[in-house]
Amino acid sequence: MKKKSLSVLLAASLLALSASACGTDNTPPSEQETPDTAPADNGDTTDTEETGDTEISVETTDGGDTVVITDDSADSEETSAIPSPVSVTFEETSDEIKADDGTVLLENSSSMPVVAIEGADEIAAKINADIETHYNLSSDEETLEMAKSDYEASQADEDGGWFHGYAQSVTANVTRMDDKVLSLEITAYSDTGGAHGNYGVIGKNYNVKTGELISLADLTDDYDAFHATALDYIVNLAETPTYQEKLFGPSKDDLDSALFEERNWIFTQSGISFMSDPYALGPYAAGEIYFRIPYEKAYDLGLKEEYRYDGNFMEERYYTSHYDTSTMETVIDGTPEYSFDLNGDGTEEGIAFYGQIYSTESSNKSESEKYGLYIDGTNWGNVVWEALGDAPSNGYPENFYALYDSDPSDDLTEIAVLFTEFGEYDEETGRSDTHPYTYLFQYTAENELQFKERLDGYITNPLSVQ
Repeated sequence: MKKKSLSVLLAASLLALSASACGTDNTPPSEQETPDTAPADNGDTTDTEETGDTEISVETTDGGDTVVITDDSADSEETSAIPSPVSVTFEETSDEIKADDGTVLLENSSSMPVVAIEGADEIAAKINADIETHYNLSSDEETLEMAKSDYEASQADEDGGWFHGYAQSVTANVTRMDDKVLSLEITAYSDTGGAHGNYGVIGKNYNVKTGELISLADLTDDYDAFHATALDYIVNLAETPTYQEKLFGPSKDDLDSALFEERNWIFTQSGISFMSDPYALGPYAAGEIYFRIPYEKAYDLGLKEEYRYDGNFMEERYYTSHYDTSTMETVIDGTPEYSFDLNGDGTEEGIAFYGQIYSTESSNKSESEKYGLYIDGTNWGNVVWEALGDAPSNGYPENFYALYDSDPSDDLTEIAVLFTEFGEYDEETGRSDTHPYTYLFQYTAENELQFKERLDGYITNPLSVQ
């Protein structure tokens, strides 16, 4: 059965922004990456549609592959502290719409979550119906007309050649999945010929017991008090150096209007995250900006028992990147980016993690690139580097890592370093197989960093590491 790709959910204003915004990158930022699984090649079929005066064709690939996210916590303590009846697969579809000369006008792709709940088929069906409705909210006709108009204008232009095909996609990421809550972060991306593409994110939070969407007002018995205190907490976060580097300088009212909307929050494995799209509170280069209310704080604010989280703690972080404004080179001085109690001794350690440190003293890659992981001023980057072994010769570090509590029964919070290795290049597909890994480190009571283990997959893709 042929399945036409589902449209992106960007509003017309967002599309207009992508056509005029400054920048150079036409691909979604790396933090928007989805599981690296291509649709199965079950054979392409071609339909022909008439749109105005130009004949276009739709090549549809009905991908049979799915990306499966399950919780096997009954068998693995590394995944979650509690069993979950929920599993999620991702239905992958894609198509290309072409002009009659074969030029690609619009490329669509979609990765839609499909939920299953053990012993609760009706509830799962209710959630899936809401997800599918969201994915089908808007038509791609407006974007197609824009692409067609640009293409025809480029053909009429004596210089010509400036048109490149439009692209749009919808993807989703599971941010929490247990016997209480299923939370999804859905990203809509669009490239409509501007300096770079643009994207927007929304949150969907479902009550696994009922299938209903959880609203902000549902979180506590006194939402007004929760809202006021949570907003004050976010205002304080916005005044810290980390956020000041990303934000335009929004007022309290700006933060309130941008963040406290039903579409702008999600449950995660570390708390309740409020999120804003590029341009809402900061420039495109800052990406989505997240403000997290830790569960401990949310409990103090009256988060209802039915939404409390009993699984592994996890908090994503980006590499430290302070720049000398005169040279625009990274300043590597170990100044803490933030503080966290890593070893459970009741005091917080200052942490700064530099993704790569380049040395001009050697032309050998393995000798010239290092990690800088500073904990209370001591650089433990050599421990990270030694754990990676030969991996850096054929791979790269992701631009974010995580604090991860792999065993809620102890007082240690591991540092998870994400790394991608490349396999052999496939000439037929034009791609190399990629192998994501997570390297776990722990900071001991003796104030030493030790390598713990390497896991398959990114641990920051919730519940997917088994």
